[in-house]
Amino acid sequence: MRLFGTGRAAGGWGIVFVVILLISAAMVSLPTGAETGTKIASFYKAHGSLIALQQILGAIAVAPFVAFALSIGPNRWLKPVVAVFVAFELATNAIPLVMVAMSNLSADTAHTLTVVEDFADAGLFASVAAFAIVATIGDSLWIRAIGIAVAIACVARAVAGLVGIGALDFVAPLAFIAFVLLLSLRLLLGADEGGPARPAAHRA
Repeated sequence: MRLFGTGRAAGGWGIVFVVILLISAAMVSLPTGAETGTKIASFYKAHGSLIALQQILGAIAVAPFVAFALSIGPNRWLKPVVAVFVAFELATNAIPLVMVAMSNLSADTAHTLTVVEDFADAGLFASVAAFAIVATIGDSLWIRAIGIAVAIACVARAVAGLVGIGALDFVAPLAFIAFVLLLSLRLLLGADEGGPARPAAHRA
């Protein structure tokens, strides 16, 4: 089986991405800029090793996501959207790693970097929203509707995160994971060995 550019490859990489993402997400929940600097600094000192492992896994997850996204099918908007996603994802991984690596993390520095990470996180969810729209262009109506719903949830999460509202902290990520899993399963079930990565609904 080819590892890139086919329906099965896309579906397989999507499932790998989902598994890694679920594992990393279950490890620890990072504080946001709504917390005090003292509390943030204490949290990082107490959970440094776990945070570092989580962020490394998050960075590793970028590879299967890129392989999944770019194997979905020909779409001129996918590459720029995926590039933006990767940039924001790596930013959200790098900032916590920098904080963990700082031997004397002050409360002010911890809070400032966390606020920066909050903005990067908002950008990440905005890029996820764009991906949910772009990845379903030309697909079945019900898939496009799901993509739009996921996009709305992610945009709402991006805005809510910046104003300190955590109501969508779990809903939006789970919606994205379910969306990737849905696309992956459709590609796996509808793909011929070595065939192009196109949604099952588009096959003759």
